Amino acid sequence: MDRRDFIKMLGIAGVNAAAYAACSSYMQEALAESNVVNDMLTASVPCQKGSLKDIEHVVILMQENRSFDHYFGTLRGVRGFGDPRPLKLKDGNPVWSQAQADKTAQRIGPYRLPKGANAEEKDSGNVFLQDPAHNYTDGLRAWNSGLMDRWIPEKDIVTMAHYVEDDIPLYFKLAKAFTICDAYHCSLNGPTDPNRSYLWTGTSHGETSNTFFSWGVGDPKWKSYPEKLEEFGVDWKFYQDGLHWTFADAFAGNYGDNTLEYFKQYKDKTTSIYAKNQSVNSVLRTDANEPSQLEKDVVAGKLPAISWIVAPEAFTEHPKWPPHFGEYYLNEILRALIADKDVWSKTALFITYDENGGFFDHMPPPVPPLSAAEGLVTPDITLTPPTLKFDANSENSADSTPLGMGVRVPMLVISPWTVGGRVCSEVFDHTSVIRFLDRWLIARKVQPEGTPAFENISSWRQAMSGDLTSAFDFDRQIPKNVGNLIDATKPVKVFNGDDKTKANNAPGLRPDINTVNADPEIKNPVASKQDKTRCDLLPLAYDFKVLTNFITVKGVKKLNFSFSNASKLGVAFYVYSYEGTQDKPRLYSVAGGGSVEAPMLLADSLDIDGTNGAYHYVVHAPNGYLNQLRGTTGSGTQMALADIIDVKSVSDGQTVRFAFGKWPTANGKLKMVNAYTGDEKTVNAGDLSIDVPTKDGWYDVSFADAVNDSTYLRRYAGHLENGKISKTDPAIGLIYDEESRVYQPAAMA
Repeated sequence: MDRRDFIKMLGIAGVNAAAYAACSSYMQEALAESNVVNDMLTASVPCQKGSLKDIEHVVILMQENRSFDHYFGTLRGVRGFGDPRPLKLKDGNPVWSQAQADKTAQRIGPYRLPKGANAEEKDSGNVFLQDPAHNYTDGLRAWNSGLMDRWIPEKDIVTMAHYVEDDIPLYFKLAKAFTICDAYHCSLNGPTDPNRSYLWTGTSHGETSNTFFSWGVGDPKWKSYPEKLEEFGVDWKFYQDGLHWTFADAFAGNYGDNTLEYFKQYKDKTTSIYAKNQSVNSVLRTDANEPSQLEKDVVAGKLPAISWIVAPEAFTEHPKWPPHFGEYYLNEILRALIADKDVWSKTALFITYDENGGFFDHMPPPVPPLSAAEGLVTPDITLTPPTLKFDANSENSADSTPLGMGVRVPMLVISPWTVGGRVCSEVFDHTSVIRFLDRWLIARKVQPEGTPAFENISSWRQAMSGDLTSAFDFDRQIPKNVGNLIDATKPVKVFNGDDKTKANNAPGLRPDINTVNADPEIKNPVASKQDKTRCDLLPLAYDFKVLTNFITVKGVKKLNFSFSNASKLGVAFYVYSYEGTQDKPRLYSVAGGGSVEAPMLLADSLDIDGTNGAYHYVVHAPNGYLNQLRGTTGSGTQMALADIIDVKSVSDGQTVRFAFGKWPTANGKLKMVNAYTGDEKTVNAGDLSIDVPTKDGWYDVSFADAVNDSTYLRRYAGHLENGKISKTDPAIGLIYDEESRVYQPAAMA
């Protein structure tokens, strides 16, 4: 088959899966030989500097149902399987070790999918896979108020499956060439339609199921972002190879993923928004000699300011459909964008996923406390109580349960200004895409500076979720050997079938315990799965800390938490208790807008109800932040140790300084351990501070009782920002040894 015949058959693929299947072997070869990423990097070279206003085209592709760990848990630099500070479950196991419904059965950790059951399925990225449960109710139960311990009972063993670079080479290739966001969350802990509603409207209006939208049960009619664009005269377009969900042919239509078609205002055929939303503008070729509409628009200089792309079912990556189908579809998009290098040089492409699809991710998502019984928020955040009528600042479902954020999903940002294979660890969700568009329109003077965020985005999300501008580096210098940023893509077989029936009837692999144990690395520590190579970490505006001290209220000793935020970004905290009666973690949200001189503050005092005054708390927050404190108030020797009253950056983040309060006696003494270096120092009674060197801003420092063999522990870990590009966490892929308090290589089985 020559290339012309291939393109001809490929053109039919949008409407005829039989032809698509027949040319799949050649498609595999074409994808493997694709130079599109290298072409994009080469075309980026002339664009040495710029600003947000220099972007002229924003393209948004939202795919289906994959979690971050599921795809990128093994990628270097990100907070994946090698996270050195993962959540610990209440039973003492790390979050990777998930119990089955029968708690006596083997625990399940992340496992690599097999390469296939037959010769035609030689690659994991080509295997048709079981579709895990992914509704709001089972998602809420898997999250379990932040305990993160019911993934297997709710989602089945398939939830812990993951891919590696060889399985999804194009995605890894892009991540290593451009920028990946490793703290991007779906907006709602549930299915497709409400999450896509957040992408296009900034809210799901409290709705948590597809039935309200695509099943026609509800009547959505609140304002969408494209309507705002119409008001400003900003050109926008939907690229889709067909309309609606074509049940009989997974290679046609748009899988019903164009959620706006269910909105009342988009059903009026006399309007411009109907015409723009309900038009077929192809991504795949439909004739051997006729480029797709996307290609035509790029070459003719008619690519609109904003484009949304909605794929046919088979290309969405929604299980059962394999990742390679989505990789191929994306490759066609990239190839179209690079058809005119001048257009590409002014374009930003966002690639994300509507939901996790039931696949495991280890990071607890930011969630607001819906009542004081669950936690607190700063007064700057307006959070409508579930007892009141739902409005723009409500974050609850009809059942008074939290909407989200949901689980982490991938987000790749592809642009001349995101070159470098970097990681951005700011917290985002689907409303961040709208926030980016708003910032971009301000930069291009379409709307004035100071324009409020889009009206449907809640106060809490505006505070907690960024606007994606931190994923760009408009002052960056592209490395000379830009081709070395990526590895050559290995030939990958997409699938080998002769007709439409075979593809549509292919059963999804249902992993079981044998599938888990077939992973040759299953007995090794999960951390060993991740590439330990470090890469560039983009600067973030985070500057927060948590300090603690004991107070007495009406004769009762309590532990007081003080959350301090000196940055423009808001921060969501989880506070877990591993002693006493507090079962669920408490949730805290602190708005941004503070400064070092006047930080945003939030305080809460918790009872100490463990045996003999025992307490053990762990605080988790963005970008690997951890604060752990353990001890016993009934111990006189522990109470003779000074509180740590401040943690701050010194010498532009090269050093972290810990300040001590008044020492109750002259007998106390602390041992300091630097987990990154193993260095130890003694802090004597009366010492006011100690300086500890960081590793590119990263610190993990513990303080223990240096005199007595006790349970006392204070541990502080995180990253000090200085506004400059840094390096990713050097402890990724290592394991924190709780005896030595030092990071150690994973001990292999």
